[in-house]
Amino acid sequence: MDMQAVRSVLLEEARELLAEMEQALLAIETQGADSERINAIFRAAHTLKGSSGMFNLQLVVDFTHLMENLLVNVRTGEQPIDGPLVSLLLNCGDYLSRLFDKVAQGREDEDPDPAVRAMLCAALSAYLDAAPEVAPGPAATPSSTSGTHWRITLRPQAQVFAHGLDPIPFVHYLADMGEVLDVQVLQDDLPPLAELDPERCHLGFVLELRADVERSALEQALEFIEQDCEILIEALPTAVGDVLSEDKVSTLTEPAERSGVMNPAETSRARAAEQVFIKVDARKLDELINAVGELVIRNSACNNHPAIRQDAELGELLEDVGHLVEQIRDRALNLRMVPIGEVFQRFPRVVRDVCNELGKRIELKVSGAETELDKSMVEKLNDPLLHIVRNAMDHGIESVEERLAAGKPAQGTLALNAYHQSGTVVIEISDDGRGLDTDRILKKARERGLVEPDAQLTERDIFNLIFAPGFSTADKVSDLSGRGVGMDVVRQNIEQLRGTVEIQSTRGKGSTFRIQLPLTLAIIDGFQVAVGDDYFVLPLNLVVECLEFSEQTNEVVNLRGQPLPYLHLADRFGIARKPAARECLVVVQSGEHRAGIVVDRFVGEIQAVIKPLGNLLRGMRGFSGSTILGDGSVALLLDIPALVSSAV
Repeated sequence: MDMQAVRSVLLEEARELLAEMEQALLAIETQGADSERINAIFRAAHTLKGSSGMFNLQLVVDFTHLMENLLVNVRTGEQPIDGPLVSLLLNCGDYLSRLFDKVAQGREDEDPDPAVRAMLCAALSAYLDAAPEVAPGPAATPSSTSGTHWRITLRPQAQVFAHGLDPIPFVHYLADMGEVLDVQVLQDDLPPLAELDPERCHLGFVLELRADVERSALEQALEFIEQDCEILIEALPTAVGDVLSEDKVSTLTEPAERSGVMNPAETSRARAAEQVFIKVDARKLDELINAVGELVIRNSACNNHPAIRQDAELGELLEDVGHLVEQIRDRALNLRMVPIGEVFQRFPRVVRDVCNELGKRIELKVSGAETELDKSMVEKLNDPLLHIVRNAMDHGIESVEERLAAGKPAQGTLALNAYHQSGTVVIEISDDGRGLDTDRILKKARERGLVEPDAQLTERDIFNLIFAPGFSTADKVSDLSGRGVGMDVVRQNIEQLRGTVEIQSTRGKGSTFRIQLPLTLAIIDGFQVAVGDDYFVLPLNLVVECLEFSEQTNEVVNLRGQPLPYLHLADRFGIARKPAARECLVVVQSGEHRAGIVVDRFVGEIQAVIKPLGNLLRGMRGFSGSTILGDGSVALLLDIPALVSSAV
């Protein structure tokens, strides 16, 4: 593993630890402190300090060292953890996150905000200075029996430098964990000077340490180097002298067969036996998905080859290959599926901060966090969801006084819910606030010239006006919302993911934003249709049924007693139809609405590898991508939500 790969592991671990620390702090604030939550915060700070020390990230080490000192007092009960301290530690986590952003950019020596760092350090120091002083007793002397007497032996492998690791920082970090009694350098593998290779490690180390730590803490401190180093950790009787004798050193050169040894080969075997997850570079997954996509296209080309009709045995063989390709496709796509909880986990902190800023009381309820979707979509959902959530808290949920006057509970409710529906992912953001004011929205829209003064709009049309560029009903501008931008970008971002957003709202009761997204952006099961000489593909999961079509009036067909709006694909895109071509109707559904799409003929099911549209078609409504057919021609993927919306 090279240095860059090791650093990537550090950064990923740091993000996870900071998220765990934030969750524990928020749980303490809402549910009270307990030893498990306090220990989780301490472990996060301690591990961040240790891992950063190995990479000489001094800005992180110094800051987390100060946090760790305060958290020691919290663990012992000397320092109660109250609301102000929780806020301080949350702000410390935010600052550390920005520090690690700098590390990710290769600028670890650059402080992202010196003024904030100074303020936080002063606040941490104030807590430490206010802590009651404990008079040093006899246990503080070096010869006392306080803590465990540890002997730690490190024998790095010769190639450790080539793996981007230096044993010295590990020795320094161990020394910081307690009182150093003795350090010796093992030189028995040191070659003559003429044969010395400066790129290979020839030395080992023996450290005797008195420290009040568990063996697991020492093992964790050496976790990064354990694959490239033979490690022996021994707990010695407290009566053992403070100086290593020659016979002690000689025992350290024997094979590592005693308890406490972290032998690299044994460690690897043990981990392989119990390993459940492995971390894979997202770019490698993307490369795999692209290769599988090409495989799907080639398989489709094989199935269309004339030789299949002449050789039944070849046809059966290719059919079996096709089933395997489908399995590979589904399993490859599943590798990129992650729980939407990765997005949801940031909102408890957002709700807390907004409540403090606006003086509101809001309870966050989360359900369906285990619902999975494509990781590339999760990353692009962060900003749209954040904006909807902040708008709900700012404009939707009333102040405590307003809620009490309206006969509502003082505390408002914001709910995040996710679930699968017909091959799609649905995300709902609901609040029990004041709801959307249709009269006010319509008045603002008319003032801005977005609708004609005498236009008659349905309630759904009025709701959708809030997605117009520059639209806002805010009487005063706040830092949260109301600056005239945002909701139009929210819809654009969701539509770029081939998704839709709908609004349901009741005056005085609350609102729900309902986002519907495909499970993945890469490969889908499609339904191929033709109009004239052109081919189109619809997502199969949105197709309800296929029927013969006879022209109706007012662009509405009677479907088993129910009116169904429809549109002609040929008319919509100006396609020349063949004379006397029969017409067929594909019934599709988007959200709660159904519509019909009239085409010339049905071609059949297809595995469609989604390709982005070129610049020429990117702004054209009605298409969401393209795909390559088995004969090498290109078919456009229809944007069903947009077509259904226009038909309805």
